[in-house]
Amino acid sequence: MEELSNWGRWGADDERGAANLLTPETVLAACAAASSGRVYNLGIEVKQGAPVAGRRTSPVHLMSSDGGDYAALGREDWGTADDYLFLASGGTTHIDALSHVWAGGTLYNGFSYREVRSSGAARCGIEKTGGLVTRALLLDLTGHADGASLTGADIDAYLRERGIEPRSGDALLFRTGWMEAALADELDGRSFPVVDPDAAGWLAEHDIALVGADNPAVEATGRRGVLPPLHRVLIRDLGVYIMEMLDLRRPAADGVASGLLVVAPLLVSRGVNSPVNPLLIA
Repeated sequence: MEELSNWGRWGADDERGAANLLTPETVLAACAAASSGRVYNLGIEVKQGAPVAGRRTSPVHLMSSDGGDYAALGREDWGTADDYLFLASGGTTHIDALSHVWAGGTLYNGFSYREVRSSGAARCGIEKTGGLVTRALLLDLTGHADGASLTGADIDAYLRERGIEPRSGDALLFRTGWMEAALADELDGRSFPVVDPDAAGWLAEHDIALVGADNPAVEATGRRGVLPPLHRVLIRDLGVYIMEMLDLRRPAADGVASGLLVVAPLLVSRGVNSPVNPLLIA
């Protein structure tokens, strides 16, 4: 994995990484992956008590103006409602910016980690990413053994068995069953399949642009205080984006194996993550 790198591939000043693979030609080809017109929300509901990644806090939704305010004034003619939302940008369904992790003092493309400071990320912020529109391949791992670690060879075999040929710029979405258990409050001590760091070589070889999963980290998070190795290689070395906390129940139940994926990160200036509600069009 030490030899995997996209640094300089799209220029010394590039801050978008694998998003550069999503050319107009790639986007147009991805549109053909939608055949039925069914649209699936892949984001989880944002509310108090929703599953969150890691030790982040649950979302807080507050009303600043509501019907009770008008009722107290005896106003029955008309009114307006307004609200505020407070949430960790990497807590619910979200995408990591290329400034989210670093190693050896450097971000993706060799930028210094000192570019990420209290004012946000001066380099590789989420606002640099742009919209991501590509073909997504859905891999259902719920039939694998608990705690199974999916290697590049496993991914290759999975797709070959289904006659799917990966293309440059594709997104891979892994369903592990974690989200179903989390929503049902049944995580207690259970283990779920994860993507092995070994898969990084396969992902790089096939120019995968985005990797997502229905769990908090895609891979096993390992020991506290140690950077998960797949995150380091994908984000820092290859500029590949990671989406976490997806809800893949509905497309999996309908037998969807591929579709058109649309991801629109919020334009959070200098942000290192962004909440998203990805759309999968089958």
